[in-house]
Amino acid sequence: MKNSAQILIKNARLVEPLSEFHLQQVDLLLTNGKLEQIAPSISIDNIETFSADNLHVSLGWMDLRANFSDPGMEDREDLESGALAAWQGGFTSVGLSPQTEPVADTKASIHYINRANQNSPVNLLPYGAFSRGTKGEELSEIYDMHKAGALAFSNGKHSVSNSALMKLALLYNRDLKRPLQVQSFDANLRADGQMHEGSKSTWLGLKGLPEISETITQARDIHLAEYCEAALHFNGISCRQSVALLREAQAKSLAISGDVNLMNLLFTDEDLETYDSRLKVFPPLREMRDKSNLVQALKDGVLKGIASNHEPRTIEEKRCEFDMASFGTATLEGFFGALNAALETEMTLSDIIYQISRAPREITHYQTNMAVKAGEEVELTFFNPALEWSWSDLKPYSKAANYPFDLIPLKGKALATYVKGKFSPIA
Repeated sequence: MKNSAQILIKNARLVEPLSEFHLQQVDLLLTNGKLEQIAPSISIDNIETFSADNLHVSLGWMDLRANFSDPGMEDREDLESGALAAWQGGFTSVGLSPQTEPVADTKASIHYINRANQNSPVNLLPYGAFSRGTKGEELSEIYDMHKAGALAFSNGKHSVSNSALMKLALLYNRDLKRPLQVQSFDANLRADGQMHEGSKSTWLGLKGLPEISETITQARDIHLAEYCEAALHFNGISCRQSVALLREAQAKSLAISGDVNLMNLLFTDEDLETYDSRLKVFPPLREMRDKSNLVQALKDGVLKGIASNHEPRTIEEKRCEFDMASFGTATLEGFFGALNAALETEMTLSDIIYQISRAPREITHYQTNMAVKAGEEVELTFFNPALEWSWSDLKPYSKAANYPFDLIPLKGKALATYVKGKFSPIA
C-alpha cells in the first residue's frame, strides 16, 4: 500500500450526486488525505499518477455490518485478515459486530478495536452490545462504550425477548443521536429452523424459518420505539411483510429504518436445491417475491443500506450435512461484483453506490459531512463497474472457507482506495 503525500488521478468518472461533477469525467489531485483539486483536467509535472480503463470514483464504500470474529474465534477471521478482505472489496470503513468472544460489551473491548484500527488499511468501527453478553437480560455499559468510541449499539445476531430491556435500551440510546440497531426475530419461533419456511423447505425436508418469526418481534420493537420516541434501525430485513411494517411506520413519520443483507438480494430459497451450506444464512434466503420486494423497497427508499453481513466460517463448520452446518457466509471480497451484476438492470449505478457509501454513513451518523469537494478531507473508492471477472481469479485475504461467489456472475470491481491519506491500488 502506498503512502505518497500526493497523487494525481486521471480520467475518472465521479459517481456522487452531491457534487457538481456528478457523472462527469474528472482529474483529482489528492494530498495528505485531502482532495486538493478536482477539475475536468489537471496538469502537473513530476507527480505520481494513476489511471485505469473505465475508471470510476465515489465516496469511499462503507459496510454497515461484518463479523471479524476477533477476539475469540480467530480461526474464522481476525482483525488483520478481515480488514484486508474489506480493503480488497473496495471498502474504506467497516462496522464490526459485537458478537465476538468475549462479547464487545465493555469500553475495554472498544479500545481493543480502536488500537487495531491505528494500523488498519480501512476504518474499523466497533459496535457495542447493548445487553451484557448479548443475552438480552441486562443493559451493558452503553455510555462508557460510547465515550470510548463505539459507533453504534446492537445485540448482534441475538434476539431480545425481554420487552422491558428493549425499552430501556431504546431510552438510553436515544440521547446518543443515532438509532439503536437490532435484528428482530422470535427465538422460540425460530427454534431449529434451517431455511425459509415454504414449499421448498417441505420439498427438501428441512425445518423452516417462518416469516412471522421476524415480523412478530419487529412489530413489537416498532411499538416500543414509538412509545419511547426513539430511533430504531432494523438489520437484515428479509421478507415482504417486514417491508410492509417499515412502510407503515415511516408513513407515521417514526424514526424507523432498515437495511438488507447482500445475500438476500442475490439468492432465493430455490437456490438451496443442492443443499449448498454456503447459502445457509440468517435471516434465511426467502422466496423470489420477497427478493423482488426488497429491491423495490431500496428503490422506494423504504430500505436504506446494503450490508455485507460478512460471517466467515471454517471448513469444518460448513463442509458437513446442511442441518449441521453453521449459519453465515463470507461476502466482502466479491461484494460489489455480485451486487452490481444482480442489480444493474434494476437500479442505476448512482443508486447502487449510494446504498454502499452515503446511506451507511447517514444511518450511523458517521462522516455525514464528508464531501467530494476541493479542499475537503475525503475517502474514496475507485472502481470499474463494467469489469467482468471470476471468483477463481481472486486470491482472497480472508480466512473464510464459505465464499459463494463461484455460483454467480461478477461484474464490477474495486481498483483502489484512498483512506487515512493513503492511496492503495488493488491488484
